Parts: sequence; structure tokens; C-alpha cells
Amino acid sequence: MSKKNTTDPKPVLSAKRSISSIWILPLIALCLGGWMIYQDWANRGQLITISFSTADGIESGKTKIKIRNVEVGKVESVQLNYLENNVLVKARIEPEVEPLLYSNTKFWVVRPRVGAGGVSGLGTLLSGAFIEMSPGDSGLPPSQYTGLEDPPVTSESEPGLRLQLISDNAHSLSIGDTVVYRGFPVGRIEQVSFDPQARQAIYDLFIKAPYDQLVTTDSRFWNMSGINLNLSAEGVKVQTGTLDTLLTGGVTFDVIEGESKGSPAQDGDRYRLYADFTSVKEQPYAFYNEYLLLFDQSVRGLVAGAPVEFRGVRIGTVERISFQIDELTGGTDPRIPVIIRLEPGRLGFDDQQSILTSAHTKLRHWVDQGMRASLKSGNLITGSLYVDFDLYPDAEKANVIEFEGYPIIPTISGGFVQLENKLIAVLNKIEQLRVEPVLAQLDSTLASSERAISQLTTSLQQVEILARDKHTQALPAELKATLREIRNAAQGLSPDSLIYQELNQTLSTLEHTLNQLQPVIKTLDEKPNALIFDKPHIADPIPGGINLE
Repeated sequence: MSKKNTTDPKPVLSAKRSISSIWILPLIALCLGGWMIYQDWANRGQLITISFSTADGIESGKTKIKIRNVEVGKVESVQLNYLENNVLVKARIEPEVEPLLYSNTKFWVVRPRVGAGGVSGLGTLLSGAFIEMSPGDSGLPPSQYTGLEDPPVTSESEPGLRLQLISDNAHSLSIGDTVVYRGFPVGRIEQVSFDPQARQAIYDLFIKAPYDQLVTTDSRFWNMSGINLNLSAEGVKVQTGTLDTLLTGGVTFDVIEGESKGSPAQDGDRYRLYADFTSVKEQPYAFYNEYLLLFDQSVRGLVAGAPVEFRGVRIGTVERISFQIDELTGGTDPRIPVIIRLEPGRLGFDDQQSILTSAHTKLRHWVDQGMRASLKSGNLITGSLYVDFDLYPDAEKANVIEFEGYPIIPTISGGFVQLENKLIAVLNKIEQLRVEPVLAQLDSTLASSERAISQLTTSLQQVEILARDKHTQALPAELKATLREIRNAAQGLSPDSLIYQELNQTLSTLEHTLNQLQPVIKTLDEKPNALIFDKPHIADPIPGGINLE
């Protein structure tokens, strides 16, 4: 029988915690799901809102957003905005396109269109409409974009020059119409709008490079749509543009011959749009100052468009004649308001906006020197009038004041009105004369004249009787005989006659006798009693000696 080993170790029991390997797969799935969620969130891009007037062709989850036919986003939702009467489209833009979102980024719906610019969007007939995005280049992205109803004619990134044309009247021009230069197309009209405050039509146009170098500050733009027919004394003139502008309309521009080309135009410059080339020649300047004239005489014959001249040189145009006096004078002034515009370009200034203030200052100076406006007859047959400016040094002092925003230039009566006023003044003076005493004196003078005429008639009759008398008729013969005797007597006194010689000899003897009597007369003058007492004897003087007396 064996003994039990008491030295064997005893087993130790302990609890051990561990994660089962079965949980590895859920953890991996969770990480992959989180990564996919993060990637989806990071790649979702920015959500933008675009407002359109209608949702025609736009569908949630289907309509794409493209740039140059490359998909860059998708429409997520479309909802109606009752308050603003439009449609709000929410779209997701891909992250790589977010740097192209600026304040001037534009969106529009591409769908089949037929217009002046041609046919576009035919590819959407099969693929469906999509939203085209035009990347911007400045400004922070807005909270909501406003979609364009019509696609832009040219891309914002296309190099060129964008200008604005303004006109008081709308012309037959629309978006996409051609801009030509001497018959060659160089651009298109991008937008047409109307400013209700200024009451002007505004045309935005684009001149593509390199033709933008042709536009300068002195360029003139005019409408060349359709056919311009001019019938005058010189004959019939027909002016047309290209076939494109003839059918759809268009604008052309150039620098007027004889003027400077000016400096290159800049983006956003404004130009005036003329109706035709004739208007360009008649009114070639785009900038002008408006003035108000108040006439106290009839303006019949003065019409809008009449010239404003300074000593025969045109400096402006009559813009309008206001028959509503209360509009400008408040109903307290009976004078007729006439609004004119003076164009600084006609006065030698540059045709620019910045020069208007300098031209106005110059005009105020001339008004201080006596310049006044008056109405004068332009045609005696038709009775047309025009406004004439001239210097009147004797005119009353006046300044240029402003009323209702219009500077008022002082006026003076001119032409036939001055003559009429002078004639009326003369008639008034004649009326004031005391005519009755003058007429009474005139009657007395006429009576005296009649008496004098009667006496003259009697005298003439007596002269006639005297002339018929025989003795009077014999007077000429006796007068001739008397003259003959006088002539004979004169011939007897000639130097060769005997009487003349004897008379000459007698005068010589008398002269000799008077010479001999001169000593006696001298002695009697010195001593009147010399005829009674002898003159004392005086010794002869001795030269160099002493007088003994």
C-alpha cells in the first residue's frame, strides 16, 4: 500500500474577459458606413436657390445643371413662392464648381427657342430641358439667385466691350439683333429695357474683341433697321443696311468725318442712339444742358426741333414748348415756357458728361455780359421761328436763376416784335401831341398862302400886260443904242486915244507943280507966318568947327 504525495500543486481557477471575434464584422461595417456618409456629405456640394418666373421644363431630381454641356449639379426640389409670384428651385452644386459661384453668376433654362439670334436648344427636344450656369468673377454669392428668362446672347467670359445705348423713343430692335461696323457684324444686342424714371429706352450691347478697338468716345450709334427713304430737291435717296439688319434690325456706329477719333471706350460707357444717319448729322452731340426760356410774345411758328443759334451758328435745339404754364410757372406768370438744350460740343467743348458743368459756367458769364435769347423769323413764307442768342450791352442786368430744376436764361423781344413796339411807341407819342392848335395854325397858314397866291396871280397878270405894251417892247432897242454909245465913249478913253494922252500930260504937269510946292508947304508947316516975316538966316555949318551962334 502506497502513500499519497502531499507535495503536488493544486489548480487555480480564475475568470478571463475577452471580445468575441464575431463583433469585428459589425465594426468594420459601421466604419465603412460612417466613411460613406462622410464622403457623401463632403461630396454633396453647396445647395443654392434660384428663382424663376415659371418652372417650365424643370423637374425635381431630374433636371441637371450644366456648364458648357458638362453636368455640375442637379435640381433637388421645386416649390411655388406665392408671396413673390415666382418659383424657387433648390439645386445642389458639385464641390469643384463652388469656386465659380459669385454674385454675377447667372442661370437660365435651356429649352428650344426661335428668335432674332437664331434657333437654339434643339438638343433638349430629346434629352429634356436643363439649367445652364454662367460662372461669375466678382462679389460674394447671394442667398438667392434670380434666373434669366432669356439666355444671354454672349458669354460673360467672352472678351469684348459692353456698352449701353439710350434713346428717348423705342426703335425696332430686340435681343440678338446685329451690331455692324461699315457692313461687317461686330457684336449683338444683349438686353432691351425701359427706364420709367428717365423715360428712356436702354439697349445693352456687346462688341466682341478685337472689334472693340473701333469704339471711341466720339463714336456715334444709329439705327439702321429697314429702309430709309429720303425724298428732297436733290432727288430720291435710299439707304439700307445688310440683309440681316434689313430683315431683323440692327445698329451701326462710326466716327463722323472731320471729327477727332477720341479715346478708347470703356466698359459701361453710355451713348445716345440716333434714329438714322441724318439725325446724326443734324444732332451729332450726345450730351447737353437743358435751359428754360420765358417769352412774353407769341411763339406761333416755333416747334420742337427748331434750331437755337448764336449769330447764325447753331448751338442747340428746341426740346419742347410747354402749353401747361402751371407746370413751370405756377400759374402766376403769363409768359410761355420754352425748354431748349444747348450742346457744349457745338461750342468747342468735348462731347463728354464731365464738360457740362464748365459749359454752364461759361454761359452764366456771357449772360452777365448781356447775352439774351430772342425769337426770330427763319422763313417769311412758312412763318417758322427759331431761337437766337446775341449780346445786348444795353439790356438790363440779369442773372441765370433756377426754377423747378431748370436754369432760366433771360429773354428779350426781337425781330418784328421790336419793330412793332417802336411803331406803337411812335403812335403813342403822336396821339399825345396837341393836334388841334396845330391844325388851327395850319388852316391860318393855308389861308395866308391862298392870299399870297392870289396876289402873285395879280402881279403876273400885270407883268403880262406890261410886257405886251409897245413902249415896253421898244425898251430893248433903246437899251442897245445906249450900250453902243457907252462902248464908243469907252473906246475914246483907250491909251491910244487923244483924250487919254492929253489927260495923261495934264496929270504929269500937275504932279511936277505939286513937287515944287512941297518946300513952301514944309516952311509954312514949320513957321506959319513965313509969308509975312522972313525966315532968319542960318550960317552954314563948318565941318569940325564950332558953331559961333
